[in-house]
Amino acid sequence: MPEVGSSRAEIHRARTLRTLAKKKDEWLENVRANAPHVAADISRLWKEGDYGEGISAAAGPSLETDLMDLRLMRLGRELAVVDAGLKFLLDQGLEPDYVVSTDSSERVAQMLDVGPCRAKLILNVIAHPKVREVWKGEIFWWVMASNVLDLDEGAMMQDLHSAASRIGGKLVPGGNVSSAAFGFMASVRNVQKLHLFGHDFCWKGRMYPQGAGMEDMEAARMKEEGEAGTIFEVQNTRGEKVFTNLSLQRYAEWHEEAIAAIASRVVNHTTSTTLKT
Repeated sequence: MPEVGSSRAEIHRARTLRTLAKKKDEWLENVRANAPHVAADISRLWKEGDYGEGISAAAGPSLETDLMDLRLMRLGRELAVVDAGLKFLLDQGLEPDYVVSTDSSERVAQMLDVGPCRAKLILNVIAHPKVREVWKGEIFWWVMASNVLDLDEGAMMQDLHSAASRIGGKLVPGGNVSSAAFGFMASVRNVQKLHLFGHDFCWKGRMYPQGAGMEDMEAARMKEEGEAGTIFEVQNTRGEKVFTNLSLQRYAEWHEEAIAAIASRVVNHTTSTTLKT
């Protein structure tokens, strides 16, 4: 239960610090387990010139509603999707060019257990080893530029992960996987027009598109966020009442800042979102 008198921001900060303290050793252990299997990092995918347009698809519930627009936009454009949205797109006959994954949870392996796939997996070195074991395609690894000091190790986490994995390719995400996909397409692929889909940061009934196979994770998140007292009502861009939580709100703020920095290069096609840009 949330502490009496605690603001949502205080709750979010406390949870973030607890996560870092709890997960840092697990992350480094995963990096060391993955290291012998790291053959290529995202630096091999860097492009320096104007390479047209691309799409970054998150796994918000509007991805289902906006599917027809995504199909039309897909023609002639590179498509990156977050791990939680992969099965939904494949079921709809849309195979992406890239799948971006950043979490260390073993559950990610279930999201990516799809058999042979031509998409390139853009995988954080902290990923659970089972993820690389189930993926039947190319993997390009990256290190999260977190700018967090590990006091026990006396070094920055990103430096520890880079040294252990022996790669230098980094992304600067805003705390969630859609921010990593955004950064990958805007920087590594250097698309000059980035089209966003599924960037809801809110929900009405479901947190993910129907058929995404995320029911168990959705139930767990609902329970965790409900007990933490971080679920609340807001309005989406349609003026409708929707639900969000403090984590999603913070992620949305990161995306708003990132979009503002390259406003002429980003078009948000998400029809139900809390993004103000």
